[in-house]
Amino acid sequence: MELFKDISFITSKSDMRISASRATVNNGQRPDFNPDAIHNTTFYISGSIDAFVRPPVSDYTLKNLYYIQDFDIFHYDFDSYTIREGFDSFLLAYTYGGSGHLSYEGKDYDLTAGDCFFIDCMKYHKYEAIGQNWDCGILHLNGALLRDFYEMYLQVADPVFHEEFDGKLQKYIESILRTYQIPQIYRDWQVSGYIVQLLNHIIIIASGKSEAKTVPDNIKYLMKYMENNYNQPLTLDFLASFSNMSKYYLSREFKKFTGFSPNEYIISLRIDRAKILLESTNLPVYEIAHQVGIHDINNFTKLFKKKVGQTPIQYRKTAYI
Repeated sequence: MELFKDISFITSKSDMRISASRATVNNGQRPDFNPDAIHNTTFYISGSIDAFVRPPVSDYTLKNLYYIQDFDIFHYDFDSYTIREGFDSFLLAYTYGGSGHLSYEGKDYDLTAGDCFFIDCMKYHKYEAIGQNWDCGILHLNGALLRDFYEMYLQVADPVFHEEFDGKLQKYIESILRTYQIPQIYRDWQVSGYIVQLLNHIIIIASGKSEAKTVPDNIKYLMKYMENNYNQPLTLDFLASFSNMSKYYLSREFKKFTGFSPNEYIISLRIDRAKILLESTNLPVYEIAHQVGIHDINNFTKLFKKKVGQTPIQYRKTAYI
C-alpha cells in the first residue's frame, strides 16, 4: 500500500539536540521545524525528517476553525527522543514502522506499527525510539474547540489506540495534506471539516478499547426524559429516584458518559431552548425564562450570560426574529 501518494515533503537529514533556548545541527544547517514547537522542549533527533510545508492560515481560522500546526514523518534512530510540556497543541502520532515508547500522565506505552497516540502537549510527555528505528508521523493540531473535544475524548478513550494503515485515519490525514497543497478560497474550511471527521473517527476507534464503549441504557433513557421534560423541576434527588440510582452513582456515571453533570445538562437544555425562543418570538424575557423552567429572572440572566457570553436581551438584538 502506497502512503502519501502525490503529497510533497521536504526531506532533511538530522542529528541535532534542541532545548527551549537554542538549536544546533552537526552539519550547520537546521531542518525545517516550527520554532514554537521547541517551547519548554528538549529533544534529540537522529535520522531523517520528511516535513510537510503547511501554507499560512488566516487569523479567522486560528480563532474559529480547526487547523494543523505541523505534520512531519520522523525516521528516528535509536537514541532519538522528545520531552515537552507547556506547548499549546494537541499531538496525534502514528507509528508507521519500528518501535517507540510514550510516557504520559504517569503511564508508559510501547508502540509498534499501527499504534497511535493522542495527547495534550500542555501536559508533560516523553516519546522516544526503541530498538534500531522508529518511523512516526507527528501531527500537531489546534482549534477553538479542540481542548473541549480532548476533555470529552478522555472520558471514553485512552491516549493510545491502534488502526491499520488501510483504515480511515490515514485517509483523513492524507486528505488534509492534499487540501492544503491546492490553493483555493475555502481551503481552511475544507481542512477544518476533514479534521472534524478525523476527530470523530479517532474517538470511535479509541473508545472501542475502553470499558466505556457505549452509553448504558439507563443513562440514555434518563437523557431522553430530561430532554422531553427540561422545563420541569428536575432535582438531583428526583433524577436519582427516577433512574433508581444513588445521587453519587448517578452524578459519576452521567458525567462519565456525557461530559456533563445532570444539572449542567439540564441548564444546557434550558438555555438552548431559550435561545430558540429569543430568536423566533417576541415573548418577554421573563416569560421565556418561565417557559424553559427557570423561574428566577436574575438567575436566568446569569446562567444565560455564562453559557452564551451575552445577556438574553443582547442575544436577541443580534438574532433574527
